[in-house]
Amino acid sequence: MSQENHEGNGGSGYSERKITQLRELKALLWGLDLDEGIRFVTDIPGYEKGAFVFLTKCDDRFCVNIKERVLDPLSNQFVPGGKEQWKYFEKAEAAWIYASKFLKSPIEAYYY
Repeated sequence: MSQENHEGNGGSGYSERKITQLRELKALLWGLDLDEGIRFVTDIPGYEKGAFVFLTKCDDRFCVNIKERVLDPLSNQFVPGGKEQWKYFEKAEAAWIYASKFLKSPIEAYYY
């Protein structure tokens, strides 16, 4: 699969891979390492321009971080804003049950 740079990453140079299959998204969540993550965009009430959902692993727990999307006037791209929610889960399955309710079809997620 192709690698692409994250839009609006400020030139940090990390790459990410687009995920379009639910099965792959689940497999990646279950196998996350501490320096990896998954993000996708969703619509959540109270987040005017939508939200980013970040799935990461910290220590032995899974983290679901929901951050508002804001338009950066300099790059004219959406970037994470200040409004956010954090939820922690002991198991990948619990994180999946929580985060998957925010997925919308067609799936457009990114693994980094």
